[in-house]
Amino acid sequence: MYLKDHSIILTKKNIKEKSAIIYILTKNYGIKKTIAEGINRPESKLLTTLQPGSVGKIFLVGEENTFKLLSFLPYKIPIKVFKLYPYIYLWALRFLTFFNFLSISENFWGIIIKLDKYVLKFKRIFPEWYMLQVFKELGMEPNLFTCTNCYKDLIKAKDVFLYKSSLFCENCKKEGYEKIRKIDYLNIRNFVLKEIINFKSLSWREILRKIIKRHLKEIYL
Repeated sequence: MYLKDHSIILTKKNIKEKSAIIYILTKNYGIKKTIAEGINRPESKLLTTLQPGSVGKIFLVGEENTFKLLSFLPYKIPIKVFKLYPYIYLWALRFLTFFNFLSISENFWGIIIKLDKYVLKFKRIFPEWYMLQVFKELGMEPNLFTCTNCYKDLIKAKDVFLYKSSLFCENCKKEGYEKIRKIDYLNIRNFVLKEIINFKSLSWREILRKIIKRHLKEIYL
Protein backbone atom coordinates (compact mmCIF):
# COMPACT_ATOMS: atom_id res chain seq x y z
CA MET A 1 0.00 0.00 0.00
CA TYR A 2 1.33 3.40 -1.01
CA LEU A 3 0.13 6.49 0.87
CA LYS A 4 0.75 10.18 0.37
CA ASP A 5 -1.06 12.80 2.39
CA HIS A 6 -0.83 16.06 4.30
CA SER A 7 0.56 15.29 7.75
CA ILE A 8 1.97 16.52 11.02
CA ILE A 9 4.69 14.79 13.03
CA LEU A 10 3.41 13.85 16.50
CA THR A 11 6.29 12.02 18.18
CA LYS A 12 9.69 10.63 17.31
CA LYS A 13 11.54 7.86 19.15
CA ASN A 14 15.05 6.89 18.12
CA ILE A 15 15.80 3.18 17.74
CA LYS A 16 19.10 1.43 17.16
CA GLU A 17 21.70 4.02 16.16
CA LYS A 18 20.42 5.69 13.04
CA SER A 19 16.71 4.93 12.72
CA ALA A 20 13.51 6.11 14.42
CA ILE A 21 9.86 5.26 14.97
CA ILE A 22 7.65 8.22 14.12
CA TYR A 23 3.95 8.68 14.82
CA ILE A 24 2.37 10.78 12.07
CA LEU A 25 -1.12 12.25 11.95
CA THR A 26 -2.34 12.21 8.36
CA LYS A 27 -5.34 14.14 7.13
CA ASN A 28 -7.13 11.26 5.40
CA TYR A 29 -5.72 8.10 7.00
CA GLY A 30 -5.49 8.98 10.70
CA ILE A 31 -2.43 8.19 12.81
CA LYS A 32 0.27 6.01 11.28
CA LYS A 33 3.22 4.42 13.05
CA THR A 34 6.18 4.67 10.69
CA ILE A 35 9.74 3.38 10.64
CA ALA A 36 12.23 5.92 9.31
CA GLU A 37 15.42 4.02 8.52
CA GLY A 38 18.68 5.95 8.56
CA ILE A 39 16.94 9.17 9.59
CA ASN A 40 19.59 9.99 12.23
CA ARG A 41 22.57 9.80 9.93
CA PRO A 42 24.49 13.12 9.80
CA GLU A 43 24.02 13.28 6.03
CA SER A 44 20.25 12.68 6.20
CA LYS A 45 18.28 15.54 4.63
CA LEU A 46 15.27 14.74 6.84
CA LEU A 47 17.10 14.81 10.17
CA THR A 48 16.09 18.39 11.02
CA THR A 49 12.66 18.38 9.36
CA LEU A 50 11.19 15.20 10.86
CA GLN A 51 10.59 16.68 14.31
CA PRO A 52 7.38 16.89 16.41
CA GLY A 53 5.27 19.74 15.09
CA SER A 54 6.59 19.63 11.54
CA VAL A 55 3.85 19.87 8.91
CA GLY A 56 4.23 18.60 5.36
CA LYS A 57 3.38 15.98 2.76
CA ILE A 58 4.31 12.46 3.78
CA PHE A 59 5.02 9.49 1.51
CA LEU A 60 4.66 6.00 3.02
CA VAL A 61 4.62 2.40 1.89
CA GLY A 62 3.45 -0.62 3.86
CA GLU A 63 0.49 -2.73 4.97
CA GLU A 64 -2.04 -2.21 7.79
CA ASN A 65 -0.10 -0.94 10.84
CA THR A 66 3.42 -1.30 9.47
CA PHE A 67 4.65 1.53 7.29
CA LYS A 68 8.03 2.68 6.06
CA LEU A 69 8.87 6.31 5.43
CA LEU A 70 9.80 7.11 1.84
CA SER A 71 9.91 10.90 1.96
CA PHE A 72 8.64 14.02 3.75
CA LEU A 73 8.23 17.45 2.19
CA PRO A 74 7.90 20.06 4.98
CA TYR A 75 5.71 23.16 4.80
CA LYS A 76 6.61 26.42 6.48
CA ILE A 77 4.77 26.98 9.77
CA PRO A 78 5.08 29.65 12.49
CA ILE A 79 7.52 28.73 15.28
CA LYS A 80 7.11 31.78 17.53
CA VAL A 81 4.56 30.14 19.82
CA PHE A 82 6.45 26.85 19.85
CA LYS A 83 9.43 28.72 21.31
CA LEU A 84 7.23 30.46 23.90
CA TYR A 85 5.23 27.38 24.93
CA PRO A 86 7.23 24.27 23.91
CA TYR A 87 5.81 22.06 26.66
CA ILE A 88 2.13 22.72 25.98
CA TYR A 89 2.70 22.58 22.21
CA LEU A 90 4.41 19.19 22.32
CA TRP A 91 1.93 17.87 24.91
CA ALA A 92 -0.95 18.70 22.54
CA LEU A 93 0.69 16.65 19.80
CA ARG A 94 1.58 13.76 22.10
CA PHE A 95 -1.99 13.61 23.42
CA LEU A 96 -3.24 12.63 19.95
CA THR A 97 -1.26 9.38 19.99
CA PHE A 98 -3.60 8.03 22.69
CA PHE A 99 -6.37 7.61 20.12
CA ASN A 100 -6.88 5.67 16.91
CA PHE A 101 -7.98 8.29 14.42
CA LEU A 102 -9.18 6.86 11.12
CA SER A 103 -9.57 10.23 9.42
CA ILE A 104 -9.57 13.92 10.34
CA SER A 105 -12.31 16.48 9.70
CA GLU A 106 -11.50 19.79 8.01
CA ASN A 107 -12.28 21.68 11.23
CA PHE A 108 -10.00 19.55 13.41
CA TRP A 109 -7.23 19.56 10.83
CA GLY A 110 -7.41 23.35 10.85
CA ILE A 111 -6.98 23.34 14.63
CA ILE A 112 -3.91 21.10 14.46
CA ILE A 113 -2.03 23.00 11.77
CA LYS A 114 -2.78 26.31 13.50
CA LEU A 115 -2.11 24.97 16.97
CA ASP A 116 0.24 27.82 17.84
CA LYS A 117 -2.54 30.38 17.36
CA TYR A 118 -4.97 28.43 19.54
CA VAL A 119 -2.36 28.11 22.30
CA LEU A 120 -2.29 31.91 22.43
CA LYS A 121 -6.04 32.37 22.06
CA PHE A 122 -6.92 29.98 24.89
CA LYS A 123 -3.67 30.17 26.86
CA ARG A 124 -5.44 30.43 30.22
CA ILE A 125 -7.43 27.27 29.68
CA PHE A 126 -5.89 25.68 26.59
CA PRO A 127 -5.60 22.04 27.85
CA GLU A 128 -9.29 21.87 28.73
CA TRP A 129 -10.37 23.51 25.46
CA TYR A 130 -8.07 21.30 23.41
CA MET A 131 -9.17 18.02 25.00
CA LEU A 132 -12.80 18.93 24.39
CA GLN A 133 -11.98 19.47 20.70
CA VAL A 134 -10.32 16.04 20.54
CA PHE A 135 -13.31 14.38 22.24
CA LYS A 136 -15.64 16.13 19.82
CA GLU A 137 -13.62 14.93 16.83
CA LEU A 138 -13.82 11.37 18.14
CA GLY A 139 -17.55 11.66 18.85
CA MET A 140 -16.86 11.04 22.55
CA GLU A 141 -17.36 14.46 24.12
CA PRO A 142 -18.84 14.55 27.66
CA ASN A 143 -22.48 15.64 28.00
CA LEU A 144 -22.33 19.12 29.53
CA PHE A 145 -25.80 20.32 28.59
CA THR A 146 -28.44 17.90 29.87
CA CYS A 147 -28.99 15.78 32.97
CA THR A 148 -27.43 12.37 32.44
CA ASN A 149 -30.47 10.64 33.95
CA CYS A 150 -33.59 12.53 32.82
CA TYR A 151 -32.11 14.63 29.96
CA LYS A 152 -33.44 17.88 31.40
CA ASP A 153 -31.69 20.95 30.01
CA LEU A 154 -29.38 21.93 32.88
CA ILE A 155 -29.71 25.62 32.14
CA LYS A 156 -33.29 25.26 33.45
CA ALA A 157 -32.25 23.28 36.53
CA LYS A 158 -32.35 24.94 39.93
CA ASP A 159 -29.14 23.16 40.99
CA VAL A 160 -26.50 21.17 39.11
CA PHE A 161 -24.62 18.19 40.57
CA LEU A 162 -21.47 16.38 39.48
CA TYR A 163 -20.77 12.66 39.81
CA LYS A 164 -17.68 11.18 38.17
CA SER A 165 -17.75 12.71 34.66
CA SER A 166 -21.51 13.30 34.50
CA LEU A 167 -23.85 16.16 35.45
CA PHE A 168 -27.29 15.80 37.03
CA CYS A 169 -30.24 18.03 37.91
CA GLU A 170 -31.59 18.46 41.45
CA ASN A 171 -34.27 15.79 40.90
CA CYS A 172 -31.78 13.10 39.88
CA LYS A 173 -28.95 13.75 42.32
CA LYS A 174 -28.06 11.15 44.92
CA GLU A 175 -26.12 11.15 48.14
CA GLY A 176 -22.46 11.84 47.52
CA TYR A 177 -23.00 13.90 44.36
CA GLU A 178 -21.06 17.17 44.33
CA LYS A 179 -23.13 20.34 44.05
CA ILE A 180 -21.63 23.00 41.81
CA ARG A 181 -22.53 26.66 41.70
CA LYS A 182 -24.89 27.62 38.90
CA ILE A 183 -22.54 30.43 37.83
CA ASP A 184 -19.75 27.88 37.44
CA TYR A 185 -21.98 25.64 35.34
CA LEU A 186 -22.99 28.60 33.15
CA ASN A 187 -19.34 29.47 32.59
CA ILE A 188 -18.60 25.88 31.55
CA ARG A 189 -21.57 25.93 29.18
CA ASN A 190 -20.59 29.28 27.70
CA PHE A 191 -16.99 28.16 27.29
CA VAL A 192 -18.06 25.11 25.30
CA LEU A 193 -20.40 27.24 23.17
CA LYS A 194 -17.62 29.84 22.63
CA GLU A 195 -19.64 32.62 24.22
CA ILE A 196 -18.66 35.28 26.76
CA ILE A 197 -16.96 33.83 29.83
CA ASN A 198 -16.29 35.32 33.25
CA PHE A 199 -12.55 34.81 33.74
CA LYS A 200 -12.50 36.71 37.04
CA SER A 201 -13.26 33.45 38.83
CA LEU A 202 -11.75 30.27 37.44
CA SER A 203 -13.34 27.86 39.91
CA TRP A 204 -15.41 26.53 37.00
CA ARG A 205 -12.19 25.44 35.33
CA GLU A 206 -11.42 23.10 38.23
CA ILE A 207 -14.84 21.50 37.80
CA LEU A 208 -14.28 21.15 34.06
CA ARG A 209 -10.90 19.55 34.72
CA LYS A 210 -12.54 16.97 37.00
CA ILE A 211 -15.06 16.10 34.29
CA ILE A 212 -12.44 15.85 31.55
CA LYS A 213 -9.98 13.84 33.64
CA ARG A 214 -12.61 11.30 34.61
CA HIS A 215 -14.10 11.20 31.11
CA LEU A 216 -10.68 10.58 29.58
CA LYS A 217 -10.10 7.71 31.97
CA GLU A 218 -13.49 6.17 31.14
CA ILE A 219 -13.15 6.29 27.37
CA TYR A 220 -9.50 5.21 27.36
CA LEU A 221 -10.10 2.01 29.35
